[in-house]
Amino acid sequence: MDQKLAIEDILLGASMRQVAIAYRESRLEALQCRPEDVASTTFATETESFMKNVARHLGEKHRGNGRVQHALQAWVMECDHYEAWDALLAGFEFPGKSAFVRRGRMRFPGSLTAHWADASARD
Repeated sequence: MDQKLAIEDILLGASMRQVAIAYRESRLEALQCRPEDVASTTFATETESFMKNVARHLGEKHRGNGRVQHALQAWVMECDHYEAWDALLAGFEFPGKSAFVRRGRMRFPGSLTAHWADASARD
């Protein structure tokens, strides 16, 4: 799986989790790994890096897309990738955003989160 296919899948409604699983499985298949030789940590770093790039692309190119927002919103509940949090909070307006902003600001330094608009007045 490459980034273009991952983005297409998300735009069609796939979750970030589904994309991460498919990416990892594609790496395992490409190297013909035997199931008994695969640990849960196999390709974890590569998958994390890939998903950060996917999130960054989504935030830059697909702001305002409802499916992208939903995918990112679910993903940030599972991961601590700044790229996913930033894509969601810098690129989307949604009910409950202020809670996500507060949570994100607890996770990341102020210099990385200062541009996130606090939507508390709109919630």
